[in-house]
Parts: sequence; C-alpha cells; structure tokens
Amino acid sequence: MFHNFGPLYSFTLRSKLRSKAFLISTLLTILFIFGFTNIDRLLANFEDTDQAQAILVTDNNELTTLMQSLGYEDIESSAISESEARAGLDNGDYEIVAFIEGDSARVLSERPEPDFTTVLQTALREVRNAELIEASNIDPTVLAALNEPVTVEESYLGRGGENSDELFSSFAFVYVMLMLLYVSIITYGSMISTEVTTEKSSRVMELIISTTHPVTHMLAKISAIGTLALLQIAIFLGFGYFSARSNEMAQLVIDNAGNVRAVVYLLTFFTLGYLLYAAMFAVLGSLVSRVEESQQMTMPVIMLLVAGFLAAMFGLNNPEAPIVTILSYVPFFTPMLMFLRVMLVDVPVWEVALSIGIMIATIGVILWVGSKFYRGGVLFYGNNAIKQWRQILQNRQ
Repeated sequence: MFHNFGPLYSFTLRSKLRSKAFLISTLLTILFIFGFTNIDRLLANFEDTDQAQAILVTDNNELTTLMQSLGYEDIESSAISESEARAGLDNGDYEIVAFIEGDSARVLSERPEPDFTTVLQTALREVRNAELIEASNIDPTVLAALNEPVTVEESYLGRGGENSDELFSSFAFVYVMLMLLYVSIITYGSMISTEVTTEKSSRVMELIISTTHPVTHMLAKISAIGTLALLQIAIFLGFGYFSARSNEMAQLVIDNAGNVRAVVYLLTFFTLGYLLYAAMFAVLGSLVSRVEESQQMTMPVIMLLVAGFLAAMFGLNNPEAPIVTILSYVPFFTPMLMFLRVMLVDVPVWEVALSIGIMIATIGVILWVGSKFYRGGVLFYGNNAIKQWRQILQNRQ
C-alpha cells in the first residue's frame, strides 16, 4: 500500500521548496517579522525629535524657567504684540508663541505642537497650585503627603504570569501564536486541495494512480506539505526570536512566555490541527475537477477553522469560561482553544492528554473515511460534486 511513498514525498517536498511562491512568501514574511519586531525604530524615523522654538508672552518669568526645568529648553520670554507674533511666525523667526493670562494661555503656531502644549499645561498647573497653597496657608509637607501614591502589588497565581507584565507577555505571545496557527493551517490546507485538484484537472493524476495507491498519494501529499509548513514555521520562529532581541517589549514577551514548553505545545497542536484539516482538504479537493470549484468545496472547512479562531480570540478575555473549556475538547477547535488554555490557565495534564487523544482518534477516523472517498474521487471527473459523492458511495457498496 505504501509503495512509492518515499519518492512521492520527496518529489512534492523538493518541488515546493524550489517554488517561487514558497521563496517569495518566506522572504515577505521575514520582512514583516523584522518590521513588526522593530516597529519602534521604524516609527522613530518619522518622529520630529527637535523642539519647536517657542516664545512666551508673560509677566511671570518663573514660568519660562519652570518649563525649561520640565524639559522644554528652546523657549524664551518676550514682550511682543499679537501682530508681531503672527509676523514672526510667517517669517520663521520662531514656531510657537504663547500668550499667558493668569492661569490660562492662548497658543499660536503653524501646526499642532502637543509636546509644547503638554509642558505648558503642566507648568501652568504647578504655578496655579503653588499660588493656591500659599493663599490658603497649607503646609506643603501635608499636601505632599496627600499626593503620595499608594503602592499596590499584585501577584497572580494562574499560569499566565505572576504580575501584570508577565500576564501581558503571555496574552501577547498567545495572540501571535494563534495567528500563526490559523494562517498556517488555512494556507497549507488550501495548498493541498489546490495541488490535488491541479493534478486531477491536468490528467497527471491518472499517471500517478496507475503506479501508486491513492491513499499513499494522499498521505505523501499531506506529509510533504506538512514538513514544508514545519520548516517554514521554524524559520519564522527562529528569525523572530533573534530579531526581537533588539526590541524591549518583544524581548519581555519572549522572556516571560516564549519558553520550551510553549514551543512544544505550539508544534504539537499545529501538527495535530494540520493533519485534521489537511485530510479534509485533500478529500474535498479530490472531488472536484477545477481549482475554482475546490475553493467553493473547501469553504465549509475554512468556516470551521474561522469559527475556532474567533472562539479563541473571544476566549482571550476569559480563558476559564465554561464554553471555552467545552469547545477545547471539540477536535476542530482543539488546536487553538486548548493551546489558549494551557498557556493562560492551569489545565490538568489529563485534560490535555484527553484532548490530544480525541484529536488523534478523530484524525484516524477522517483519514480512514477520507481514504475511501479519495480513492474514488481522484479518478472521477464531472461538474457535480453531489453526483460524485453518490457515485463513489455506490462504487464502495
């Protein structure tokens, strides 16, 4: 039965590794990962770090000194009229003019200047508060004590992390990994159905099946493209790990959540999820004769995958919800929801083992049933998929 499995597996793997689609998609994804993990540096290139030259029109010279102490150094006081200020702005002599009247201000500038406005508001507030304290004869030490912040330390006992930083890291890591699971399974699953349909439409399938058992052909396709997927994911994870080391936030996520346990669970649930969906994609792809029809035929499977992804996204807010727990045992949702649970909450080992066992049993059933349809579907040509199902079932009786 498994005659020619090796040659079919190696041929499919080599052809996919050499394909332009694989090379281009890998390169583009690497560029995206680099951009995502270095987003702070890229955005810094678009920021204007130079302070705008500012003029304060005020009788309180201490306000200028206070703003300089708060970090806005390119500022000076001047007694000019509004017409002179507008002329100076037009000529480029300065970029901001602020007219101070008591504890309020009116700012003139060519464009919004949020940095200046923030510092000015802070300085005006401090001047006003100092005047109120002095007028009310309040002891400054008492006021300082009232403004002293209260320290609250939080410690979490769940799997997600012991503090807010670790919890945020776990959520961020799980979100990124869920996206990776979803995109990878849907991409490589669709690749299998397209590959099978293309070979069938070009009549190449007839030559292959004449020397190879249909089930061997299906398993070789699933195994080769699965190996391709794991290789590409390993490239992405490896590059992402080293690229993220220069980003403080990304490094925090990796240090708190990106451990060996997380990678093992990721690869385990990806492999099982891929095998489950790949078998369905292969069978459905064998029942149609054109690539356009394969996309329509596989739509129910894609909707199942989308439903699992959406459930996982909503489950991020409450991973201990009963509905999340129940759905994590449904094989079509297990890869994402059980991964979500084991990363964010304490899940007993027997629950993880049970979900994996259910998935393996489901994969076995789908492969067994699917092989029956695949065997008849790859050599059946027609435009009506329902008739193909009926004909295959009649031939199996």
